[in-house]
Amino acid sequence: MKTVPGRAHIVRPGIFTGRLMVKNFKQLSAKIGKYGKKRIAVAMAQDGDILLALDAAYSAGLTDATLIGDQDELEKIAHSHHMNLNHYEIIHQREETAAIQEAVRITREGHAQVIMKGLCSTAGFLHGILDKSNGLRGNRLLSHLAIFESPNYHKLLFMSDAAMNIAPDLNEKIAITQNAIDAVQALGYRKPKVAMISAVEKVNPEAMPSTADAALISKMAERGQIKNAIVDGPLAIDNALSVRANTIKGLVTPVGGDADICIVPNIETGNVFYKLLTILGNTLVAGVILGARVPVVLSSRADSENAKYLSIVAALAISSRWRSHG
Repeated sequence: MKTVPGRAHIVRPGIFTGRLMVKNFKQLSAKIGKYGKKRIAVAMAQDGDILLALDAAYSAGLTDATLIGDQDELEKIAHSHHMNLNHYEIIHQREETAAIQEAVRITREGHAQVIMKGLCSTAGFLHGILDKSNGLRGNRLLSHLAIFESPNYHKLLFMSDAAMNIAPDLNEKIAITQNAIDAVQALGYRKPKVAMISAVEKVNPEAMPSTADAALISKMAERGQIKNAIVDGPLAIDNALSVRANTIKGLVTPVGGDADICIVPNIETGNVFYKLLTILGNTLVAGVILGARVPVVLSSRADSENAKYLSIVAALAISSRWRSHG
């Protein structure tokens, strides 16, 4: 069994409890095992952590993979980690742009249900996904969804957007919110609770415009313009996650203390949220890009093997019901 230094061993499928809503990554892994194997296409796959994560997913019976990249490097890495690549399809391609284009083509033609960035540039990878003629672009805004399993929270927590949209305007926040809701619903949540995050829970449009955006989106959800969720905001992060904080502040909210999804106002907030939880919070994390025709795994070089494995698991689960409307 492969391990990640300083962390628990890679989460493997366990017994699914039968609930519609998954509470942790173990349940999520078990749930997607019921759908049968899906295929993931990896552009420039010659990366040790990615190959180990794929090997864990393959061994768990969750996925097959098409590896596009330098075959000599792939075999060298596999040999150093005592891995067998014979069960993967390998397409030899040393050139980055061509490897990305091949991964996109395979996915676009339906031969893979998830696409993953390997040892290639993020800009080049996203350019291939967003190519108007030959990419995987749908009608939606691309947004990042982080998934956390924290020992200090009673269920999985989802957050958007920490990696794609820098300073989203109101319409972009609406799109980010709906992307997150639809993805979480694909994981079995019938009507997720969404907290629109700001620094305070009071609307102050002049000093803090994010509070006004949060209030507008909350009202839109109340009137059915944002569907299939209970949305409230603005909420400070303690309001979103702590029942005690709401009791002390006298705040009555259908979301507070029990949020499934936190929508942050900008990338700075999301980035700090993400990194604090993973570095100081002893939190398991996964990340998926939404809004393309299929879920996209775009992991950071700093992400652990375990984070890459869990991101693959999350993307596979979302792909089972994801609709890109594109």
